[in-house]
Amino acid sequence: MKLNECFESCSLVLDEPSKEKLGTLIDLYSSQVDVDSYDVIIMGVPDGRLSYGNENCSLAPNEIRKELYDLYTGDWTLKILDLGNLKIGATIEDTYHAVEDVSLFFSQKNIPLLILGGGHDLITPIFKSYSKLGKPLSFASADAYLDLKSQDSYHSRSFLTKLLSSPDSLLSKYTLFAYQSYLCSPTEIGLLKKMDFNLIRLGAFTENYSEMEPYVRELDHLSIDLCVMRTSEAPASSYTSPNGISAEALCTLLRYTGMSHDVKSVLFSELNPMLDQKNQSAKVYAQSIWYFLEGLHLRFDDFPDVNSDNFKKFHVNSAFSDLIFYKSNLSGRWWVELLSLPDAPQISLLPCSVNDYNKALEGEITTRLLTYFKF
Repeated sequence: MKLNECFESCSLVLDEPSKEKLGTLIDLYSSQVDVDSYDVIIMGVPDGRLSYGNENCSLAPNEIRKELYDLYTGDWTLKILDLGNLKIGATIEDTYHAVEDVSLFFSQKNIPLLILGGGHDLITPIFKSYSKLGKPLSFASADAYLDLKSQDSYHSRSFLTKLLSSPDSLLSKYTLFAYQSYLCSPTEIGLLKKMDFNLIRLGAFTENYSEMEPYVRELDHLSIDLCVMRTSEAPASSYTSPNGISAEALCTLLRYTGMSHDVKSVLFSELNPMLDQKNQSAKVYAQSIWYFLEGLHLRFDDFPDVNSDNFKKFHVNSAFSDLIFYKSNLSGRWWVELLSLPDAPQISLLPCSVNDYNKALEGEITTRLLTYFKF
């Protein structure tokens, strides 16, 4: 793929240059760069044409960069490459085609891609590109809304309809973090619940952040819509409201996402700089990217291996069934064995938490485990 034909390079000048800041450590793309040598890729997609009522989010990529480049690096050895901003097509379909090609290119190289949007509708070409891999996909969004509007034309507030109705859809799991019930149609909520998607209300999300980690452990893609944030913490969207998650919560979610070995990309969308105050929203996105990088640095292989002693195994007799839990000796993370046929060739382990285990000891089955077993 000829990346140099697709991107316009960006060069930002820091107010206070320092060798310890990300701005001096992130490499800018040129045709001489070996992209295979990098641990993570950044790209901007300044297209908000279908960002319904929030079109100026097209201005966000460089605003996010300014704040990201000004942060001090962590204790990392990561190599980071910024491709610059995608050259926007004459039509939105042209932009989608380019996003699809770039997403597929880096997913095949197994290099995570951080996409600075742009509208939330950009999830559609990302999804289409990963469907070409021919594997069941696990997608998630952090969003106050469902983005499922079957009666409306396609845009950033209705993209999920297109994802679900696509004839070549390979979407096997979809998780919606921190939606707000009073902003969502009960009929549409019921429809998605019947499809066994993980719909996590704002209250459940904020109750215990650590309970969110299993949902992203095997994730292919995460999309963030800025409207998931409280207006007081990130005002740069036409759809934010007094309620929402905190900057701390978003950073925690991104740290968990960075630790996932399967994640291929994260989309940061719907930040409208024209509505921002003192670049506060851009700072929130920049700092959450910092925590993604920290999570990426902390990745390690802790999946239970039946041929080693890297885990502890726990049998729990409950009213539902006999359950088998696995706990990693390396990380303390938990898995549960998916009930399978006696002649199945191998066991299937699904991410869970210590709370799922403790509830099973008390004879209760959590919503997460019920979703697994129905699946």
